[in-house]
Amino acid sequence: MNKNENKFLIYLAFAAIYIIWGSTYYFIFLGLKTIPPFMMMGIRFIISGLLLFFILKIQGKLAQPKPIDILKNSIYGTLLLVGGTGSVMWAEQYVPSGIASIVVCSLPFWFLVLDFPKWKVNFSNFSSLLGLVIGFIGVYILFSGNNSVVSSRFVLGISVITVGGIMWALGSLFSRYFPTSLSTLFNVAIQFVGAGIICSVISYFTNETENFKLADVSLDSWLSTLYLVVFGVVAYVAYLWLITKRSLILVGTYVYINPIIALFLGWLFAKEKISQKELLALFIILLGVVLINYRDYRAKLIELKKNN
Repeated sequence: MNKNENKFLIYLAFAAIYIIWGSTYYFIFLGLKTIPPFMMMGIRFIISGLLLFFILKIQGKLAQPKPIDILKNSIYGTLLLVGGTGSVMWAEQYVPSGIASIVVCSLPFWFLVLDFPKWKVNFSNFSSLLGLVIGFIGVYILFSGNNSVVSSRFVLGISVITVGGIMWALGSLFSRYFPTSLSTLFNVAIQFVGAGIICSVISYFTNETENFKLADVSLDSWLSTLYLVVFGVVAYVAYLWLITKRSLILVGTYVYINPIIALFLGWLFAKEKISQKELLALFIILLGVVLINYRDYRAKLIELKKNN
């Protein structure tokens, strides 16, 4: 494959994590109307994983993975999918999709804090430290003062998303520093099926199946789940592939676009109201993200100027 084709694939992968992940908040909102969260996650992840295994089978690339690769992918899938993605899906029962996306956009802060091998570099940079402080000020503004949407369940939802963000960052870092010997597609297939089984077990033990009836599931919820299955696979594969080709900080720029798309779709279709304080918090958080990434952006611009 030539360089132009590689660049084109990279552009497509970035478009996938920018646009698709930005839209998933709204489709999760629709799915949760008639499908319990862990059940929906179990359905989504297992079908996605089996679909990928089927594709690998057709391609003749399905083989017996090593036990260490299964173990690694089980850990990564639990952190990334059950913890990272699952936390958002569960929390959207109590948190508007737009606000959930704002909290998720603080993810680069966790990459900065948890990337231990790069602590010396990350914490020796003034702009990164300033960005970290500004970002958390934005999070504080989002939930400070008298806010009608704040309740115990709302706070619980936000807390779950925050913990999920930490798990997502850990899963991303582990998969980068301790890769498997399998292809990206094979890794994702194992991660999806493993995460789907875990979510299904959680769904059973949290009694989601007690009063659930298939006849009560709306068409919107089924179509939303189908969207999350198909396009969720596309975006997740794109993400795992990108973090092997570009820096985590550069790949993490999707946090700039996702909340904008999520807020717009939530406002347009779900009739979610966006307050001035929420928009201010979003702006401050994203300013913090820009400052954290400033050194990398500057180095990239210098590199581009040299090449031109």
